[in-house]
Amino acid sequence: MAKKAPSGINTAEEATNVALNFIKKHRWWARPLRAIQENGIWLVEVDVGPVYAAVAKVKIDAKSGDILEYSIPQ
Repeated sequence: MAKKAPSGINTAEEATNVALNFIKKHRWWARPLRAIQENGIWLVEVDVGPVYAAVAKVKIDAKSGDILEYSIPQ
């Protein structure tokens, strides 16, 4: 019997990929800065300013992979 793959977001790399895929729908340029997990929620910070630093923040549920909250600077 095949073992089921674990669901959810288990690594910083996975969390970063989810955040980048979401942010690239809104911005053409994005550079990941960091991803940290705390209390079952990933916080991913991404620089979206091609000239000056502008940090977007995305909160992702570690169990479901759903985006819970985000802020993308103008």
